Amino acid sequence: MWLRFSDIAMGDDEISMLRRVHAYACSFRELEPDSEHGAEVGKMLFHLYQKGVRSELALMQMLTAGDGPAAPEAG
Repeated sequence: MWLRFSDIAMGDDEISMLRRVHAYACSFRELEPDSEHGAEVGKMLFHLYQKGVRSELALMQMLTAGDGPAAPEAG
């Protein structure tokens, strides 16, 4: 499979958007972005981006759907 440079190259605006989405998804999941789990979120984000998901909102929704922090137990 051949890739064009435009398929893998990202501009500053795209990189900034991906950073915002990663920070948001990690914060939502109560993860440190530089942690092992934060890196997993980054891998999922990059995979979605490579598959063609380019909307910031769509990426945020896909990375946070049903994955909120655990609810505190009733006492």
